[in-house]
Amino acid sequence: MTRAFEARACEACAAAKRRCGKQTPHCLRCRRRGIECTYPPTKPTSFVLCGDVTFPVEHDLSSCSTRQLSAYSPGLQNSGAVDARLSLGLDLFGVSSGLVDIQLASSWFASPATWEICRIPQERNSFRGADLMCHIIKIRRWLIQWVEQGSNPFIHSQLYRTRFPRCVQDAYSTLSCYLQKTAANEKTILQIIEDRAQRLLAEHGIPSADSSLENISASSVTLDSFEHIARVHALLVYQVLGLYDGDIRLRHLSESRIPVLKCWMQQMVEHASQAVCLGVSVISSAREQTAVDFSLSNIAHCEHLLWYSWILAESIRRTWVVASAIQTIYLMIQQGSRAPPCPGGMMFTTREGVWEAQSALAWERLCLKVNVGLIQMGEVDKLFTEIAPEDVNDFAKVILEATYGVEKMQRWGVHPQDGQS
Repeated sequence: MTRAFEARACEACAAAKRRCGKQTPHCLRCRRRGIECTYPPTKPTSFVLCGDVTFPVEHDLSSCSTRQLSAYSPGLQNSGAVDARLSLGLDLFGVSSGLVDIQLASSWFASPATWEICRIPQERNSFRGADLMCHIIKIRRWLIQWVEQGSNPFIHSQLYRTRFPRCVQDAYSTLSCYLQKTAANEKTILQIIEDRAQRLLAEHGIPSADSSLENISASSVTLDSFEHIARVHALLVYQVLGLYDGDIRLRHLSESRIPVLKCWMQQMVEHASQAVCLGVSVISSAREQTAVDFSLSNIAHCEHLLWYSWILAESIRRTWVVASAIQTIYLMIQQGSRAPPCPGGMMFTTREGVWEAQSALAWERLCLKVNVGLIQMGEVDKLFTEIAPEDVNDFAKVILEATYGVEKMQRWGVHPQDGQS
């Protein structure tokens, strides 16, 4: 495989033997000092965009990464959301001066275009009840994977590493109890699910699931983006257990919470789309930031900030897709043709290995080496003709199967047991 192109330090930083941020057109150190910033000419080489397509590299890293990272995101390209100055090769330690450079570098995955919810074309899939339940079973397996391994295709392994809100701890503990449910302890566990779900709503100013939408909307004015996804994850767990367990009382209560989860999902996306730097909330809450006179230079995880921003952005979008599926499939099974229309889809990363990267450095290198496949859910059919199945992650495969059916997946080369981790 062709080795990823690495940016070189500017001449001023090289002469001073100082670390260069490699931002273009001028690095951060030179801008601070008001000195001339020039980069040495790059050596012609090539890098792999995706598959067998290669492009000559005779210009700086920023144009390469811009073209590479947005190749499967036409909306990003057309809207100009990806700034030509983008460089994933920037010195992340230099980000401590402020959020401007993080905003620039994260524009490919956190620009306004990436948060759009687009309608999904009506597909050929027959959507039989058995097929729909098959997708719910896969989502339940993902929740089991979260309990057993600490992560799954929509909850990143690093998401709750620094902050682990109590509402998510409660949901995690409740889910763990549920997986040990027997005939003897069933009533106790179902009572725990009911009480924990009700307490979650009460903590956010919703005395009951029958509260008006106005009360639901007014209950989250002080949350940051991280706290938004945390409460969605918590309620999502209770909804999966309640809607699909089979207990009549629990199902009735969960049905009444469908509007709550839908509203919280919308608020989660809206808040994230307006956030200055998503990665900050993964590290510290707004209250903690105020209490310790917060500044990026004091954060031990500052060098991971860009990676954390992507983790939260990607987790929010994948969570939105999963939560929408959980409730939409239930309504389709219960109401048939009277069910509300599909709420649409969001962008997510489809390339194998990007979500699974174990460090910021591994993630950066992978983003520079391959096309990450950031694509709108309504356009995932492009994967069938442009990408090999082994290069597509499990999350995207489940979405493809749910949208296009098992037969088309088999024609593509994916068997039913694939992508079910």
